[in-house]
Order: sequence, then structure tokens, then C-alpha cells
Amino acid sequence: MRARAIVNPNSSRGRLARAWPEVHAKLEAAIGPVEVAFTDAPMAAARLTREALRDGVELVIACGGDGTNNEVVNGFFEPPRPGAPDAKISEKAVLSILMLGTGGDFRKSFGAAGDVDAQVRQIAEGRLRPLDVGRLDYVADDGSPAARYFINIASFGVSGVVDREVNRARFTKLFGGKFTYFAATVRGLLRYRPTEVVLKVDDGPELALVVNTAAVCNGRYFGGGMHVAPMADPSDGRFEVIVMHDMGLLDFIRDPNAIYRGEHLKNPKVRHLSGARVEARARAGAEVLLDVDGEAPGRLPATFTVLPGALTLRY
Repeated sequence: MRARAIVNPNSSRGRLARAWPEVHAKLEAAIGPVEVAFTDAPMAAARLTREALRDGVELVIACGGDGTNNEVVNGFFEPPRPGAPDAKISEKAVLSILMLGTGGDFRKSFGAAGDVDAQVRQIAEGRLRPLDVGRLDYVADDGSPAARYFINIASFGVSGVVDREVNRARFTKLFGGKFTYFAATVRGLLRYRPTEVVLKVDDGPELALVVNTAAVCNGRYFGGGMHVAPMADPSDGRFEVIVMHDMGLLDFIRDPNAIYRGEHLKNPKVRHLSGARVEARARAGAEVLLDVDGEAPGRLPATFTVLPGALTLRY
């Protein structure tokens, strides 16, 4: 199987660039020759993945963090256009993920190993599973309609503010992903003003909730280890929607680790919904920011749609 690694050298504040020669050697020792393409700009991983698939590559290995994973997944498809159907570039190509970034949340949904050696061994074992993909249609920062794909979690509210805080962070990243996201969450809670959002899941009724964070979950973890959707299965053809609403800062600091344990669902201010299509819009004039696999592309209104089994994951 012809393989190509799409590598974000800036991942984990440049540590991946320094470690890459050793990581590359371990990959080749385990699975044979691995071609390499380095990213050099935002969304470059998507472009490089499309080039790899059109060149006949059968195994694409995303090497970086959750944001790199997102870009690589987008590269398995032609650039989506609002209102247009989805178009995969290759029906036989397979995705693998080597997590080396700040968050590393997606792999946790599969109980995947954390250290590089164990991840390489898992890729070499070649287990395959279908993987659902989420499609997000939304409003970009410049006000234009936009669309993109995700495999882990897309959310809005405080999480959209947190993304921007994480991307600006320098000092806190020295202490690891969990601390970085926790510190950014505290800053985000202080900045964000909960806003009424109207939600509709599948053909259900419209729900108007004052949202802190709403997470549309294909995977189980986000935000540096927050176990936001313990019931999520990335291959069951539906999203788990977790809505935290009407919360103040005191609700968060009373037990800030509840969400890391997955026990936030016991809180009466947390609502769980499930479905294959989610529509969300904010009240007129309100700006509610999006988070997509750790990136911050735009704002509501948005529609989230499941593409069941759209990819195959080798892990």
C-alpha cells in the first residue's frame, strides 16, 4: 500500500519538526516506504492530501494535532460548496492518524495509544473501521457562506472563543494540552456572554436555549481531554449533541473536572440530543462562534450533517 505522511512541522510548537526524522524512521521500519509532504500554510494539509490521492496514494497518514486531522479529512473530498453534493476523491484510500499535537483528542475515542511507538505499532497492525464524517455548512468570518468537514467534534459558544484563546497561547502550551485548554476555557468563560440559540435536531421541535457551549459530537473528547460525549460512536451514523445552557462561571468552577470525567451529563443544565442533522441559529444580531476540530472558521447559523461511513480509518 503506497503511503504518504502529511506532516504539520509546527505542531506542538515545533516539536514535531525536530522529532520528525526519528518518527519517519519508525514509520518506515513498521510499514515500509512512507512519502512525506510538509504543510506550509493554513489548509495546506487539505491541498496536499488531494494531491496525494490524485497521485494514487492509498494510505494517507495525518501527522500533527486535531487541526491537522481536520485538514487532511477535508482533503479526502473536493472542496465543498454550500448546497452542492459531497464528492470524494478516492473510494479506496484509507486514513491513518499519528497524533503529535497540543490536544490529541480524536484518538481517545478509540482508546488509541498516546506515545509515538505505540501509535506506529497500531498503524502497522492495519485494523480497519468505517468512520463517519460530519459536514458543516456555516457563515465564514467575512460573512460569506462556507462549508467544511470534520471527524471529531464541531461546537459553538464558549468553545469558539476558547479556540481563539488557544491559538494565541504561547506560555501555557509549555505545560501541555490539558492545561492550555483549561486556561483558555477560563478566559473564554470570562469573555463570553451566553446567547439564545435555536436548535433543531432531525425532524424534532425547535428548542430555544441560552447556550454556553453546544457540542455536535462524532467523537467523544475535545478541549484537551474533556470527555464531553461518552456515548458517541464515530461509526454509528449519528451525532450526539451535548448542550450546556444557562450556566454561570460558578457552575463551572464548582466542579471543573466533571466534564473530564464525563459526569457533567448529570447536571440539569446539560441536555443530550441525538440525530443525523443539526440546525442552529442565534438570535438576530448575535455573534456565536464555531469550533471545528479545534479550529475557528466562522459563526452561526450552521447546519451539521452526518455522512455515514464516508471514510475508512486504519488505526
